[in-house]
Amino acid sequence: MNLFRTRFRLLGLVLGLGAALAAAPGPLDQVTLQLKWHHQFQFAGYYAAQAKGYYRDAGLEVAIQEGGGGLDTVKEVTSGRAQFGVGNSALLLDRDQGQRLVVLSAVFQHSPLVLMAKAGTGIATVQDLAGKRLMIEHRSDELIAYLRRSGVPESAMTFLNHSFNPEDLIQGRVDCISAYVTDEPFFLRQAGQKFVLFSPLAAGIDFYGDNLFTSEAELAGHPARVRAFRDASMEGWKYAMQHPEEIADLILARYGQRHGRDYLLYEARQMVPLIEPNLVEMGYMYHGRWQHIVDTYTDLGLLPKGFRLQGFLYDPEAEARQNYRRLLRVVAGALVLAGLLGGLALGFLRLNLRLKSESAAREQAEAERAKLEAQLRQTRKMESLGSLAGGVAHDMNNVLGAILGLASANLEAHPPGSPARHALATIIKAAERGGKMVKSLLSFARNSPVEERELDVNALFGDAVQILERTTLAQVRLELDLAPDLRPIRGDAGGLTNALINLCVNAVDAMPRNGILTFRTRNLDRDRIEVQVEDTGTGMAKRVLERALEPFFTTKAEGRGTGLGLTQVYGIVKAHRGQLEIRSEPGQGTCVTMIFPATQPEAGAVPPSCASGPVRAPLHALVVDDDELLRIALQAVLEELGHSVTLAASGEEALGRLEAGLQPDIAILDLNMPGLGGVETLPRLRALRPDLPILLATGRADQTALDLLEAFPRVSLLAKPFSMSDLKERLDPLGAPTP
Repeated sequence: MNLFRTRFRLLGLVLGLGAALAAAPGPLDQVTLQLKWHHQFQFAGYYAAQAKGYYRDAGLEVAIQEGGGGLDTVKEVTSGRAQFGVGNSALLLDRDQGQRLVVLSAVFQHSPLVLMAKAGTGIATVQDLAGKRLMIEHRSDELIAYLRRSGVPESAMTFLNHSFNPEDLIQGRVDCISAYVTDEPFFLRQAGQKFVLFSPLAAGIDFYGDNLFTSEAELAGHPARVRAFRDASMEGWKYAMQHPEEIADLILARYGQRHGRDYLLYEARQMVPLIEPNLVEMGYMYHGRWQHIVDTYTDLGLLPKGFRLQGFLYDPEAEARQNYRRLLRVVAGALVLAGLLGGLALGFLRLNLRLKSESAAREQAEAERAKLEAQLRQTRKMESLGSLAGGVAHDMNNVLGAILGLASANLEAHPPGSPARHALATIIKAAERGGKMVKSLLSFARNSPVEERELDVNALFGDAVQILERTTLAQVRLELDLAPDLRPIRGDAGGLTNALINLCVNAVDAMPRNGILTFRTRNLDRDRIEVQVEDTGTGMAKRVLERALEPFFTTKAEGRGTGLGLTQVYGIVKAHRGQLEIRSEPGQGTCVTMIFPATQPEAGAVPPSCASGPVRAPLHALVVDDDELLRIALQAVLEELGHSVTLAASGEEALGRLEAGLQPDIAILDLNMPGLGGVETLPRLRALRPDLPILLATGRADQTALDLLEAFPRVSLLAKPFSMSDLKERLDPLGAPTP
C-alpha cells in the first residue's frame, strides 16, 4: 500500500511539472509578412495587429517588410523568405502557373484598381483609350480584362512602364495610368487637376483586392501558426478601421513620413466602401465570388477551362478536422496500451477533453458562419430595396417636377388672395413635401446622406415633436433627456427627422395603454454622439428582434404598417456613417440607440441678401429630358421667366441639334434617360460646346453625378423636383444685366 502511495505521489508530481511546463510561455514564432507596396494606410490592419499586441498574444513575432521597387511578393513567399504576403486576385494566375499559393483572407471586398485620365483631354469613356499611351502596373490583370470586355484590346494602345509618379499624368507625359482609388486621386486633387476614373465594376468585373496569402508548404507545416496569424491580422484590421487617426499617427511615427497625415486619412476614408467593415466580417471570402473571378479570367483566355479552386482557398476548419483524426489515432493507441500501463488513462482523459473542446470550437465557427450568412442576406435585401427605391424616386421626381414647375409658372398670373392663387400655392407645398419624402426614400439607394449640412439633433427632436404632438404623442408621456452641449453632426435634416418620426410611431404603437417615451442625447467623446429613442411598451421576442430590420417584415395588423419603418431608419443611419442597435425584451420595452460621427461647429454663415438684383437679359435654353410632362413644364417655367427654349427628348436629338448649328446659352440635361443618357451625352456635348454652362438635372445625386461634376467644368447639379424660384436663382447669374 505504501509503495502504491509513493508511486501515486510521484505520478502527481510528474503531471504537475508537465502542466507547469505546458502553461509557461514559450518563445515567439518569428514570421515575415511581405507587403506589395510601400508603408501606408493600405496595410493599416497589420500595423495595428503588431502595435496593439495581437500578434504577440498569438505567439508570433512578425516582421513587416515594405514592398515596391519591382519586388515580387509571390516569389518572396514561395521561396520561404516570407511566410505571408499581400496580393491581388491575379494570385489565381500564379496558382495556375504552378505556384502553390493559398489565399487566407480578402481584406478589400472590392478591388481599388481603376484607370485614371485627366479631364478635358478627350477621354470621356473607356473606349476613348484606344490609340492612347497607358501605364498599367504589373499584375493588374483585372484592368486588362476590363479593357478587353469593353472592346479595347491591348493591341489598340501603347503600354509604358509604370513610373508610379502622378506627375507623369498631370504633365501629359502619358494619357492614362492604373491607380488605386485610395491613392493617386489624392495627388491630382492637391494639384487642382480634374480627372476621370474608369472602374472594372462598370463591366461587371468585381474582384477582391489586397488578399492575405501564404504557401501550401507553410500551411502544411504550421497550420496553427497560419490560423493564429490570420486571426490576429483580422483583429488588427478591425481596430485600424475603427481608429484611423490613431493608426495614421502610428504609421508616421514608426514607418516614416513618405506621405503626410492628410494623405493617410484620405486613404482611410476611401477604403471604407471597399472593405465594408460595418457590413461584412473582416477578411470574409465567398467561394461563389472567387468562382466569378475564375469565370471572368476563363472567358478572357487568362485561365484554362476547368480550373478548380480546390486547395487555393483557406479552410479554417481543415486544421480542426486534421487534429480530430490525429486525436482518434492517439486515443486508439492509448486504448491498446491501457492494459500495460494504467497511468496512460490520465493522458487519455486529457485527449478526450481536447476532442470535446475542438468539437465545441467547430460548432462556434458554424454559428459564426450562419450569422455572417444572415448578415449578407440582409445586405442583399437592403441593396435590392435600394435599387427599387432609386428607380421609384427617379420617376416620382419627374412627376413632382412637372407639377411643381407648372404650378410655379402659373402662380404669378393670379392676384394675391384669389382662390386660384391659393390653390396653386397649396399644390406647390404638396409637391415640395412630396420631394422631401422622395429624398428620404433615396436614403436606401445611397451610402451617404441626400444632402450634407451641419445639424443639431436636439433641434431635429423638436421638429419631430412639433409634427406629432397633437396626434401620435398625445397618447403617451414624453420625457426629454437632451444634452445641452450636444455636438453637431453633418447630414440630411429631412432624412433624420423622418427616421425619428418612424421610431416615435413604432414606440407609441407598442404602448397601446399609455406609457413613457424618452428622447435621449449625449456626447460619447469628441468624435461621436449617441441618440436614443426608448419606450416602456410591449417589447419584442428574440425571433422578432432578429428580423426587425428586414424589409416588409411587420407584426402589426394589416393596414397598420408596411414593414419598412425600421428598415428605412437603418438605411438613413447607415447613410450618415452611423451605427444602430436595438435592445428589447418582452414586457420590458424597446431602446433604439444610434451613434453618429460628430463634427466641430461651423462659424455662423452670413445670410444671402434678399434684395432684388438688376433685370437680366433673356437666355436661350436647350432642355434635354425624355419625360414629356417635365419638358412641357420646364418650357412653361422658362418662358414665364422670359427665356426662349429648344426641347430635345434624348441625348442623341440634342447632339444632332448642336451639330446642326444650335447655339444655346445654357443646357438643362437630364441624367437618367434611355439611349446615351446624361452620362454619355455630357462628354459629347462638352466637346461640341466647351464653354456652354450645363445644369445636370437629377433626382438621384449619387456618386456617378458627383464624378461628372468633378470631371467637367461649368457643370452644376439641379436637384429634382425644382420650382421656378430654384431655376431663376440658377439662371440669373448667366444673363448680363440689361441697361
